[in-house]
Amino acid sequence: MTISPTTIAVFGASGATGLALCEQALAAGHCVIAAVRRPQDFPIRHERLTARKADVSDSAGLADLIAGTNAVCSTLGAPYSRKEITVYSQGALHIVAAMRETGVRRLVVVSAGLTFRPPKVYGPVMDWIVIPLLRGRFGKTLYEDMRRMESLLETCDDIDWTIMRPARLEDREGVTDYTNDGDFPLRNFTARSALAAAMCAELGPDGHIHQRVSPTTR
Repeated sequence: MTISPTTIAVFGASGATGLALCEQALAAGHCVIAAVRRPQDFPIRHERLTARKADVSDSAGLADLIAGTNAVCSTLGAPYSRKEITVYSQGALHIVAAMRETGVRRLVVVSAGLTFRPPKVYGPVMDWIVIPLLRGRFGKTLYEDMRRMESLLETCDDIDWTIMRPARLEDREGVTDYTNDGDFPLRNFTARSALAAAMCAELGPDGHIHQRVSPTTR
């Protein structure tokens, strides 16, 4: 599939998935605005990439950053924590507001395969022990905020959103073969490069508008 060059804003660009997405978007011929807290430290240098200072916890300046882009991608993330997490829901809220202000419609965000209770397809240990512990204890506040983000986007009929729900993320060399499993990942892990490739593919004409997609590595 050929994807016409476009200009995208990437929030969370300094994270591992964000960096992979920036690299793949540039390789595909796109122009990239990397929205980061410390643009002077952003490691990628390219004539079609601009690093811009942004903080999604504060909506100020986001519209100016997004203006003129064709799409917005969010790879915002947070580690497991017992404290309340708001980066996903507040980030989406402020990004959507900026998109509405500037007329940008296309949005691709990263959620997770465990945001909602997945089907029991991973084996007894994962299904009955590991996943309940991750969802109900270690990642409880994280998945709660991802659900808030997804619930918010469900109300945004004027935004062409796609929610990516990868499996456990791993670092792998190069872009691995992957498949889109639908609402929930049916395999155990997703290479970050595969997630980035799936997000880049969403920029084309066959994007999954108002759908959830679960890219997983084969």
